[in-house]
Amino acid sequence: MLDLKKLEVFLKVYETGSFSKASKLLYLAQPTITLHIKDLEEALGVTLFDRHTRKVIPSKAGKIVYEYGKEILNILKRMQKELQPFKDEKGGLVEIGGSTIPGQYILPRVIKNFKEKYPYISVFLKVGDSQEIAEKVMIGELELGMIGATFKTREIVYTPCYQDEIVLIAPPQFSKDEVELSELYKIPLIKREEGSGSWKNAVETLQKAGIDILKLNITGEMGSTEAVKEAVKAGLGCGFVSFLAIEIEKSLKLLKVIKIKKLTITRNFYLVYPKYKNFTPASQIFLNFIKNYFNLT
Repeated sequence: MLDLKKLEVFLKVYETGSFSKASKLLYLAQPTITLHIKDLEEALGVTLFDRHTRKVIPSKAGKIVYEYGKEILNILKRMQKELQPFKDEKGGLVEIGGSTIPGQYILPRVIKNFKEKYPYISVFLKVGDSQEIAEKVMIGELELGMIGATFKTREIVYTPCYQDEIVLIAPPQFSKDEVELSELYKIPLIKREEGSGSWKNAVETLQKAGIDILKLNITGEMGSTEAVKEAVKAGLGCGFVSFLAIEIEKSLKLLKVIKIKKLTITRNFYLVYPKYKNFTPASQIFLNFIKNYFNLT
């Protein structure tokens, strides 16, 4: 019999290209990850990764297993969703999404508190940019989410649930602690991808303040908050990120926050879910819980 847990471990190693990253995401020790891959290779009778280099490189057999493995787990997830209405409300599976900041810094705490009260309900968290999560909620791939931007669609309910501040970060050696708004044109900036809620809100606020976005000195584009932080640490420029994302770096003085005179960038995080949908018992319980957690009416 194929061990689905070991298959899931293989998929995560394949997708991240790293045993250590898969270990962190799956909350498993790295030796356990290695053992699961070895057991799966023995069960299938093939080598899944080429081990003659330090890099994690999938073998030809590994690429085949990955394609079929994704399909197997997706079929299993769909079956679980189909069976959900027939289960007791004390069990079941809830699939939620979070844009980068809620997904990494807010929702894990919510899920921890939820699991303490409802240990028999499983919660799957998907992290992506705001646009991706909104689209997955709209088509029903995710049941609800928390994102940092709104989009023009009537199929989704947007409920403000948390206020965040977006700050300009710079390397520790940056010469100023505060800049004029007009000085932003001279500062090299690292932007986020277009689907990012952080970047969308920063741009909208700057435009309202009179900044011509096309004249900004954009030196690079990154696909995640972590990538922006690392680029800033490396001295490639400054960037706009959530204050929630830099608590550790700020305390260790790896980054510094640069104030912009007479400008504060805030944004709401929104709880989003389909306007027209009959929730499963488990999903309704989670929706009620998260509304109560953030004191939403």
